[in-house]
Amino acid sequence: MEVAATRENGPQNLSGLVGDIMRHDAGFTLVEMMIVVVVIGILAAVAIPNFVAMQDRAREAGTKANMHTFQLAAEDYAVINDGAYATDASGVVPLVPGGDGNFRNSFTGSGGVGVAWENRSSMGASASTIPGITSYSDSNAYTYNVKGFGKATGIVIVLTSGR
Repeated sequence: MEVAATRENGPQNLSGLVGDIMRHDAGFTLVEMMIVVVVIGILAAVAIPNFVAMQDRAREAGTKANMHTFQLAAEDYAVINDGAYATDASGVVPLVPGGDGNFRNSFTGSGGVGVAWENRSSMGASASTIPGITSYSDSNAYTYNVKGFGKATGIVIVLTSGR
């Protein structure tokens, strides 16, 4: 007498067991897939704004680094010219490492006058409102200051000769 495979006594051979498993595991349900999509959406909603804010902070830090580089170049100019500072930024730019071709606006990646750096008419004037610009002004070759502009406002650091 042959015994039939039932749930109580189990399958009689391995192929019956595999066939039983394959019939009952059909994959993910629609509800499970929807839960995964919702979780990914929540993570993206949190992560993307933080990523954009982090990029803006990094670009403003790049502008501050450009301002410091300009300050060091202005001091180099004074050392070369017996303590007199450049009367405008075009005298400082050649002393920036790599010259004008390497001095880039951290927001746009572009270089040159009016984009990465500018001359200001007076030391009290604000930098222009171009995001990422570094602005230079001199007062009678005895002192200077370097200002910059961030994403939406002026950068509050003003670098000077210390005189």
